[in-house]
Amino acid sequence: MRATLSELGQSLSRNKSMTISLVVTMTVSLLLVSLGLLINSQVNRTEKYFGDKLQVQVNLCTKNSPSTNCIGGVATDDQKAAVKAALNDNPEVKSFDVRTPTDNYERARALLGQSDSGKAQLETLGPDSFPESYFVTLKDAQKYDGVVSQLSGMDGVGNVNSLKKLLGPLFDILRNMKWASWGIAGLLVLAAILQVSNTIRMTAFARRREIGIMRLVGASSWHIQLPFVLESLLAALISATLAAAALVGFMYVVVYGYLRDTLGTLTTWVGWREAGLAIGGTTLLALLLALIPTLVMTRKYLDV
Repeated sequence: MRATLSELGQSLSRNKSMTISLVVTMTVSLLLVSLGLLINSQVNRTEKYFGDKLQVQVNLCTKNSPSTNCIGGVATDDQKAAVKAALNDNPEVKSFDVRTPTDNYERARALLGQSDSGKAQLETLGPDSFPESYFVTLKDAQKYDGVVSQLSGMDGVGNVNSLKKLLGPLFDILRNMKWASWGIAGLLVLAAILQVSNTIRMTAFARRREIGIMRLVGASSWHIQLPFVLESLLAALISATLAAAALVGFMYVVVYGYLRDTLGTLTTWVGWREAGLAIGGTTLLALLLALIPTLVMTRKYLDV
């Protein structure tokens, strides 16, 4: 074992610049992959929060609604029945879900509870401050104008919003960011694989005489491969650690330091659980990037 570690130290010393270059490339690629995983989790969170197929949100009147449809205050049972009948009879409506004031209050708690200012605002509100809402799924997501126009003028309806129109740009931005980060990460992962292969090739060429002697004295293939494998694993672990540290910094500065405070009312943002899963996935990827190319290339170049 001491001899193996000695060989590892000598190899790292000889290939210092190559190792540093490999670590930098792998760190950037792993960070981009982890950001892609984090953004994917955010897309899933946002779609789950708003509902990716709920195209129109109908909010009934509350006691404080400013709409001219709400002169009588909170929507009555007859007005609710009329709205439901209009939705059931409308040929453009596929289905709709009812969300009670308590449901809306709990969702507001999940959003506003992400920041101190939101928590303070929530203290003045109760379930009775929120409307009963109908979330309507359309047969054709592009044809929401007719439903909006019909329901907006009905008594008991506070307002009608198209979630597709409101949230479409957000989903587009998140998805484009995810694919962009994964695309660049894929190129860098390929570069890392090529760098691992090139490092193994150059190291094997520089040590060809030593390897030949080891073969002659009966050293096993694994004994010869082990320093190369350890070198690649060490570079991978360093890269994974640096990428994880960068992702933790991103969570502190961007997610918890900005998004949750500034845009906390827009959606629920990813947290440490999603960051931990991303770090775990990229660490596993780093180990695979180190082991697979190293084992393949050592079999090829150490066959002396």
